Amino acid sequence: MNKIYISIEKLVVNSENPRFEPVKNQQAAMDLMLNEAGKEVLNLAEDIAKHGLNPSKSLMVVEIEKDQFLPLEGNRRVVALKLLHNPELATDKKFVESFKTLKKEHGTQIPTQMECAIFPDKESAFRWVNLEHTGENKGVGVLRWDSEQRQRFIAQYAGKKPSRPIQLFDFADQNNLDHEKVDPTTLDRIVATPLVREQIGISFPQGLLDLEKPKNKIIRNLRKIFTAMSKKDFKVGDVYTDTHRKDWIKNILGISDKNKGAEETPQGAKAKGCPLDGNWITHQLYSAYPIKNRIKSILKELKDLNPRQKPNICATSLRVLLELVVYVFLKEKKKIKAMIDQEKQGVIEENKKRSNKREWNKDWSPNFQRTLDYMATEDDIITDPLERKALKTFISKKSNEPFLLELNQFIHNPDYEPSPEMVIEIWNKLGKLIFKTILSG
Repeated sequence: MNKIYISIEKLVVNSENPRFEPVKNQQAAMDLMLNEAGKEVLNLAEDIAKHGLNPSKSLMVVEIEKDQFLPLEGNRRVVALKLLHNPELATDKKFVESFKTLKKEHGTQIPTQMECAIFPDKESAFRWVNLEHTGENKGVGVLRWDSEQRQRFIAQYAGKKPSRPIQLFDFADQNNLDHEKVDPTTLDRIVATPLVREQIGISFPQGLLDLEKPKNKIIRNLRKIFTAMSKKDFKVGDVYTDTHRKDWIKNILGISDKNKGAEETPQGAKAKGCPLDGNWITHQLYSAYPIKNRIKSILKELKDLNPRQKPNICATSLRVLLELVVYVFLKEKKKIKAMIDQEKQGVIEENKKRSNKREWNKDWSPNFQRTLDYMATEDDIITDPLERKALKTFISKKSNEPFLLELNQFIHNPDYEPSPEMVIEIWNKLGKLIFKTILSG
């Protein structure tokens, strides 16, 4: 593996960028990236135009023909630079004009080449690309800073503490909370009121964000606040005075004056407390699940059923629910792609030792057992070692609590009669553990 500087013209946009579906050629790859992530590409291009490329990051490439190099990662950087030098490559006119403006303002300082690490083939680079994009990998990969660590870095190197809204947005980004339409100045006004911070469950000792309530509860509270602030009918006047803010936060979080600090039970709820209270699906869990998809629909329907009255439909639905929610969660975390890459690499390594080569199934996807095994072993998904150990116990075939075997029988064995007690026990132990991870992750 050699490191050299390669001109932008010799770098080919990867038409099989793992972030997107494969396309036919370079132009289609650029069009797709602008269509799917145009704002991010434009932001990156502006940063490169103003500050240059990150000197600590080499591009990993392979030579596909003489003087033509294919990036195995870093495609956004390549696209951003190509468009900075030639804005007409963007077929969307709004992007053409934006890149023309950047080129006009910063043209003389836009990099014309990139430092690249050249690998002999894709297989040689696989390990390093995989480590770059698949998380901590038990300390071997990139150890991401959490919100507190990033804030500490800013305080140490910039000599000042980030504003409260920036810290809250940082926390929101870590927990997939949308804040695009939230005005930071207005948010700062809202959290300036002590009662608001108390009800959310946060504080700012020494100017740095601290969590005073369970993380999943704070996430739910902020989600409600951001949603309310993003609505068209929201006005700064709603939170202009301290009294306004106190009344507003009570309304948004459902705080009862008779029971200050506790959230009111939503209309129609059958259980009080956190979403995981009770021996079955509750209205609170349906309300807390953040994505409007089939999972949310199943939760909504199951909350009105009783496993003691309808064990078969509850057992079957529970099995489907848990498999879906784990798959969607891992997919959003980019872990399904990592698992597919690992499996593919395993086939490649296996075929090196076999005369009868095993063909890779391009439609391969991890089953329920594999996704649960992955959750139980990756400490960046379930950070509590005791919870990881519990999950391993619940899904182990040798365990005294073989819940996964029972769940499979719920949908695959026509002669099996699920007992209400087993359905409830699996929900209380395995189901709640999974959803706790989903809601706090």
